[in-house]
Amino acid sequence: MISLKPTDIRINQSARVRCEPGWNLGRSWAKALRDFDLWFVWDGQGRMRLSSGEIGLRPGVCLWMRPGRRYEAVQDPKARLGVNFIHFSSIEAVQDLPLSAFNPPFEVHRTRQVEFVDTLMRRIIDLGNEPNAVGAASALMAGLLAELSREHVASLQMETPGTEQRHRDIVMQTAALIRESPAKTPPVSELAGKAGYSVDHFSRIFLKITRQRPQDYIINAKIERARQLLAESDLTIGSIAEIVGFQDIFYFSRQFRQKCGVTPTDFRRGLRTY
Repeated sequence: MISLKPTDIRINQSARVRCEPGWNLGRSWAKALRDFDLWFVWDGQGRMRLSSGEIGLRPGVCLWMRPGRRYEAVQDPKARLGVNFIHFSSIEAVQDLPLSAFNPPFEVHRTRQVEFVDTLMRRIIDLGNEPNAVGAASALMAGLLAELSREHVASLQMETPGTEQRHRDIVMQTAALIRESPAKTPPVSELAGKAGYSVDHFSRIFLKITRQRPQDYIINAKIERARQLLAESDLTIGSIAEIVGFQDIFYFSRQFRQKCGVTPTDFRRGLRTY
């Protein structure tokens, strides 16, 4: 287990990207790596060659890349990769070692907390564009690395059989697609059909892995996007309801109040009251 303080970390560069058609990570990239790079795949499929072998890239895969190692990647042209990355280094010691000399507790980890990791990394990336937010970004980054390390240690104690891992991969990819475009999410029956499952079986494994029924997961993703739009835009409540996939504004308001405890109007008013 590692213990990192915000002052241990300096974030150098970060972004959330959808890799372009024809993208690949060439050998020269790793040779030029001079800091750590935390990679997180939130969508798509691909392959990466490491010094230790080859791995599949799919939603939930995290890589704690470090200088001196091999990292070469390609993506499936029919399922382009969506990736968050954060380059970081140290300005202080970690457990009596400078971070540049510190051996991270994992190089590859498949997280079960896809939504949490994606949300936290997106916030760290956003803070990188805000003045006077260095301390907050470093604090969140320290917490994220500690949690991923804790989860990795726990995962080593409970290996997942092949069939269960296939279920997990499919559910994680489906969940990533729902979060990316909640308004365009097809019916659960169609999601199940694409995954090759019956609706009942798909719903059971989705609930087991995400702890939410597919229907609830979709609604929660829509509400979360609505919260963002209410905070970031001047769109009307009706427009936001339609954008996130609710045809009935009254149903949207009921769902929003049920999930958030306030109406969309009161939520926005609270954000803009100083």
